[in-house]
Amino acid sequence: MVRELKEPGNKGTEVVMVKGPGSEPGPQPEPVKPLAVADGKGSNWVGTNVYQIGKTVEGRTAEYEGGVEPVTYRYRFQTKALGSDTWVNQSWTNTTNSKTPVYFEITEAGQLKLQSQARDSSDPLVQLNSVTGIKTIDPQTTIGLISLTVDGVAVVWGEAIHVAVNTPVHVVATISGDAQPAYKWEARGGYPLTVSSQAATTTLTFPQEGGPTVTLTATDSNASDSPINYAMNFYVASQAEWDALHPTS
Repeated sequence: MVRELKEPGNKGTEVVMVKGPGSEPGPQPEPVKPLAVADGKGSNWVGTNVYQIGKTVEGRTAEYEGGVEPVTYRYRFQTKALGSDTWVNQSWTNTTNSKTPVYFEITEAGQLKLQSQARDSSDPLVQLNSVTGIKTIDPQTTIGLISLTVDGVAVVWGEAIHVAVNTPVHVVATISGDAQPAYKWEARGGYPLTVSSQAATTTLTFPQEGGPTVTLTATDSNASDSPINYAMNFYVASQAEWDALHPTS
């Protein structure tokens, strides 16, 4: 601002203040946006994860916007052991401001979550967390021992099971453990065994005479002793031989 006579020719001292050259304000900086999680880009788990002991799971860190530069971005995993009320924090790892893949190997039962954090340079500083949903890891199970019955008769390990050709037999498998395995029945050596259902309870049909070996495989990815195999030997008699050995009155 500069002084200027209020009226031209004014001999007094009355003046007014007017804008002088170079007094116009320059362009003003854009106000800083508040620190926030970018829309739809919070921390998340990958949908294909399997949350079981021994598995490695994948997450994505959060992406942020705003905040006073420089902004620090970091993440950590948090775990809670089975039966505990306390969350344990893993060490922070610095990362970039993007949806970065990060990995965690599950070694025990309990709960798990992923925490992303952004910290800007405000005074006082502003920090903002983005946390995934909590995932539960169940304790490992066991399959244990497999027991079998054929047409209601218990199978004795090592003894051949006698059946008639083309006569369906009802087979039931039970386990001693607490797992929930998948079952697969198959004959060795290319024998054309017919299996009604790949399940604990099924029907087997032997279309050829001979001595095939049938293997049952029980598999559960959360069982500490998976897979378990059980092999059994069958003796498939012709219908005439079967009738001779089992005459009806």
